[in-house]
Amino acid sequence: MTTMILVLLISFPVRIAVLGDRTGRPDDAEFEIAVSAIVEMSPDIVLSVGDFVEGDGDVETAVEDWENILPVLGRLTSAFPFVYTPGNNDIWNEETAEYWRHYTGTEPSRVEEILGITFVVWDSSNEYGFTADNLETIGDLVDGINTDDPWIFVTHKPFWFMAWQDSVLVNDFKNIMEETGPLAVIGGHIHLFAALRENGILYLSIGPSGSSVPEPDPAKGDFTQLGWMTVWPDSVAFAIVDARGVYSETINTGEEMNLAYLYEQQLIKAKPLEQELESAIMTLVPVENRTRTVTLDIDPGSWNLNPETLEVELDDQPVDLVFTQSPGGSPYPSPSVTVSLEYGSRDKELQFDYSWQVLRIVNAFRSETVLDGERSAGEYREPFHTNFADFSGQPSPIPETEFAVATDGENLFVYMEMTDCPEESEDYGGFIFNSLDGSVLWLRVFRDGSSEALIYTSEGDLIDWESGFDTEVEVAGNGWSIELAVDIALLEQEDDQASAHVYRSAGDDFGTWIYPIDFYPSSMGRIWLQQ
Repeated sequence: MTTMILVLLISFPVRIAVLGDRTGRPDDAEFEIAVSAIVEMSPDIVLSVGDFVEGDGDVETAVEDWENILPVLGRLTSAFPFVYTPGNNDIWNEETAEYWRHYTGTEPSRVEEILGITFVVWDSSNEYGFTADNLETIGDLVDGINTDDPWIFVTHKPFWFMAWQDSVLVNDFKNIMEETGPLAVIGGHIHLFAALRENGILYLSIGPSGSSVPEPDPAKGDFTQLGWMTVWPDSVAFAIVDARGVYSETINTGEEMNLAYLYEQQLIKAKPLEQELESAIMTLVPVENRTRTVTLDIDPGSWNLNPETLEVELDDQPVDLVFTQSPGGSPYPSPSVTVSLEYGSRDKELQFDYSWQVLRIVNAFRSETVLDGERSAGEYREPFHTNFADFSGQPSPIPETEFAVATDGENLFVYMEMTDCPEESEDYGGFIFNSLDGSVLWLRVFRDGSSEALIYTSEGDLIDWESGFDTEVEVAGNGWSIELAVDIALLEQEDDQASAHVYRSAGDDFGTWIYPIDFYPSSMGRIWLQQ
């Protein structure tokens, strides 16, 4: 009798609202709009793809964010069955996993049935790609369900759409899906909508529901949105909803999303700009197996690059482009390239900006350096480096800042001298070094003498950096200085050169020696270590 009553209560189709990421650039107004829209649409189920809280690697901040966001989520969880999925901003270690369990009342990975639909939730928050162990875990999750009934696979990271993933393992994952037959496979994380139907399965990535998108582009799936899925026992329909309208699942395919990503990441291979040279070289690398017309519009910055506009026919072979240059005194603003072309089988239009990196080198000459936070005669050779860029590549407005380097053969010394900010605010110097085993060393030294030291591992984890460095801070007059010593044995070297970033954050102002700043050694500056 109980089974009969349950069958009568399950009424297909089942309508599912899909809630995207809130993190990255949290926009609580957008998130409230998405939640209000879901309430008004009154679905049967709400499914999330994770990343509710920001955290930024700080547990206390994440907890505060949970407390702030739960009342908003409560408008949904109190009205509709709600499927939680953990994201990488929700869980990044065991402590935050416990907070996840506390605030959501669920396990990160699990199987649950709602209104006749089984949801298989796999926790990919700390994963960086499919592995054999992952696939075994997914297989075990699926093994416990009745695959003859309608079911949906959901996780945060849509590895099936990520072009840099191991294609063999992606195919193995798809084989598991095809053998067990979910109606849909759903993820979020990359803040872009894309869809692909393959062998009867709908593969999706959902864009953000509460993250700011400064320049929405629906054709690329790049806009604030929520998903609307209609489920029957043997099929599923899907649409994307936002303030501008309702879009079908065909607005952006997985292939198109991958191609757009590959063009932005791989089309341009430009040799870093050097002020001592009279020319600059850029290579265009084919992405598709067909001829494409690529248009380049160049803002030369302070480098006087010529030509400033180019139209190139790119087929199946790389094309080298040579520009003349006559750089000014400062490397910033650095050149910016706007790239336009068509891509994919539907000839969709793509436009993106590329920041041409400047090669900057500083020499660490041998000296008898004493780590005391002071600039003693003979320790560091002049001239000191003074040109910094802001986050946009323009000359930085930070108060006067300069640095130099030296070595005693065992340690790399960095001395940084700074004029105070005009107002009371957080002020620190930042140092990023390429280390061994593909890891990156990251140190922030504050005006009060405190510091934060982390290692960014090749697996994407942040762990404490506890030894192999020392710092001294000296405050005097209207300024302050940092003197840093780093064990050279920790640094990866090529041709006696180590890779590094040096930057300063002073209140609302920011300045970096190398623009753009990131954790990739290929875009760092070079420090020559005198042997």
